Amino acid sequence: MNRSTVIKRTVSFQAMWRLGVSLFYGHVCFLVIGLLVFSQAWASDILVRQVHIEGNRRIDTAILSPKTMVKPGDIFSPEAVRLSIEALYKTGFFDNIEAESEPMEGGLALTFIVHERPFLTEVLFSGNHHLSTMELKERITLKTQTFLEEQAVHSQVEAIKARYQEEGFYHVQVTPEVRPLAEGQVAIVFQIEEGKRARVREIRFAGNHAFDARTLQKQIQTAPYSRLTSWWTHADRYQDAVIGRDAAQLRAFYMDHGYLQVKVDRPEATFNANQTAVAITFNFIEGEPFRIQQIDITGNTGVKTDTLRGLIQSAPGHMASRSIIQSDLQRLTEFYGEQGYLFARVIPEWIPDVARKTVALRYQIEEGEPVSVREIRITGNDKTRDWVIRRELRVNEQAPINTALLRRSVQRLQNLNFFENIDLKHELIEPGWVDLHLHVKEKMTGVFSVGGNYNSVDKFGVVVDITLGNLLGRGQLLRVKADTGEKRKTYSLTFREPYLFDSEFAATADIFDQLHDFAKTYKEKRRGGSLALSRALGEYENAQLSYTLEDVGIIDLTPEAPILIKEQEGKRTTSALGLSVSRDTRDLVFDPSEGGRFVLYSSYAGTFLGGDNDYAKVVGDIGHFFKLWGKEGGKHVLSLHARAGEAKGIGAKKLPIGERFFVGGMNTVRGFKYGRAGPIDAKTKEILGGDRELFFNVEYLFPLVAEARIKGVFFYDLGRGFGDKESVTFSALRRAAGVGIRFISPIGPIRIEWGKNLHPEKGETSELTEFSIGTLF
Repeated sequence: MNRSTVIKRTVSFQAMWRLGVSLFYGHVCFLVIGLLVFSQAWASDILVRQVHIEGNRRIDTAILSPKTMVKPGDIFSPEAVRLSIEALYKTGFFDNIEAESEPMEGGLALTFIVHERPFLTEVLFSGNHHLSTMELKERITLKTQTFLEEQAVHSQVEAIKARYQEEGFYHVQVTPEVRPLAEGQVAIVFQIEEGKRARVREIRFAGNHAFDARTLQKQIQTAPYSRLTSWWTHADRYQDAVIGRDAAQLRAFYMDHGYLQVKVDRPEATFNANQTAVAITFNFIEGEPFRIQQIDITGNTGVKTDTLRGLIQSAPGHMASRSIIQSDLQRLTEFYGEQGYLFARVIPEWIPDVARKTVALRYQIEEGEPVSVREIRITGNDKTRDWVIRRELRVNEQAPINTALLRRSVQRLQNLNFFENIDLKHELIEPGWVDLHLHVKEKMTGVFSVGGNYNSVDKFGVVVDITLGNLLGRGQLLRVKADTGEKRKTYSLTFREPYLFDSEFAATADIFDQLHDFAKTYKEKRRGGSLALSRALGEYENAQLSYTLEDVGIIDLTPEAPILIKEQEGKRTTSALGLSVSRDTRDLVFDPSEGGRFVLYSSYAGTFLGGDNDYAKVVGDIGHFFKLWGKEGGKHVLSLHARAGEAKGIGAKKLPIGERFFVGGMNTVRGFKYGRAGPIDAKTKEILGGDRELFFNVEYLFPLVAEARIKGVFFYDLGRGFGDKESVTFSALRRAAGVGIRFISPIGPIRIEWGKNLHPEKGETSELTEFSIGTLF
């Protein structure tokens, strides 16, 4: 075949296929009949001396020979020839099969001539813009490196069209084209004309009396086309799956308000002539709202009824809300699990009184018996020591099970950041006893990287980082880092032991040498070390005591340096004690979606500790994360964060410039350059930092590419650093808003954020784009 063969998906194609099959079998029958006539005319018993198979190129003859019913030495039989052809055809390798005979001494030679189907080596798509090639390949069943059945192409076309229709493309045309390649190979190309997407122009609600259209519209995802929002939300796209979920959501909304008999029919869709605009109608039969008449609890023997009633939000006289009742069921089940009843079941029973429009609720409890843990088995930890994992578990062998502590155990293991996957299952061994099977999949925790970074403060830099996050599988951290750039040179060595001498204390030691050149008129050099000792006060609470000894030098001053800087020129020693208490309930430390973190930190440097500087510093930092909706990988999260701090020199000593608060930049108030949302020298425009700070951050994070952990963010910041003689007032806070992208990459977290200074002052930039690698707050 010298030219491409285009397969048209039409009625005539199917008819031609059926005609071809009929002609094929007719040819076979004609051949068999001819052989039968030949055999009857010239001999009564003709022996088959040889059997050959010809025409096969890809399929070995040794595979095909057993399929034939005719063997050398057999008496020739037309029926055997027919059955042989059928058997060869059923292999699926051939489009056509012919049988020929040739007289030879003592009988005849029989040859089966086979015509192999085209061998498919590639599946291509052309014209697809709204759906990726990967999405389309996932929908079709056509596989490469197999023989192509042209009859199967039709089903692939329908599958592609169905996938497009799910996205609202009802005018899509799909034409398959078979392109011949060398040696009987072919490629199939699906030529796609997508057409225009069907847009929802109107949504109607019929039969609704309890709630108006505006209220119902808020409950569903689909919305009429809007020039202002549709380009971003895509809510105006007509999609069958989404419309079906919308109907279910409306029914759930009614049932949450007591309408237990509500009916929401499948929405009616009315398309225009070219199927690009659609009006949707949701039809309701509301019924009447039901209230709860009484609530009974039965079957409980291990837990008092009054205890269980205290967990239930529903109450007699309240509307019968399905979501509240489901929450009650979850609380009851979780409570039993926390008491050791691992297999407890809570079965709700609704007893409606249609005449009175009331419902009696009965929670039937099947407690089972309390369960204890016999043995905990850990697998998959090829590197991590067994005891490193066990010390993070909050359940013990030979102790009653507690499902809340099981969840917390998994959470603590995830926050170690040693494992890609953690799977915890239970197995009932005998009544009252289970074994826990914990399987982990380890990930690389050692990193050696030589690369670059960039952020708005330090500009370009080169980073050499050696990090052993799970040193020798013992859970310890060792890190050596060199970070040199235009504005900063930092060398550091860090070691952390999370369980010092197998106790509840953790110890961290740091040695560092830093040179900062982020100011215009001076440089700051720090060299020293710190030692911190911390201990858990509870499951989520922690306290830390630290000591820092460092030499701090203010060097390379220019004549334009502000007086505040000139007063601190030279080298001084800081000897400081630090104390902090914290509470951290975040679900995942590295990518939280729920929970919060509160830290109160104070430090005190005094000459009695052997240093030159005298100052006191207190900082309070609080943040909380709220999961709005979405599942793992695609969560929408609201984050609220606030920080306040104050630092003062003691006696006649000045507060060191390096201990002041520099507000402005990616980690404080975005839309402002580093430190410029705080005190600035009027003459040189040098940032001075404040002795007090106050700022707030509000963020809405949403998935952009969930599989790649790429997120978008909208933010609103307000805050300021305050100078020595300024009063802290909310009216003085600077304001900014913007958008950004965050990506947790193999080389570290990446942030790209654009901030808008909402009220720029003279000489300030009104907007700022910032980029950083390796830091999130």
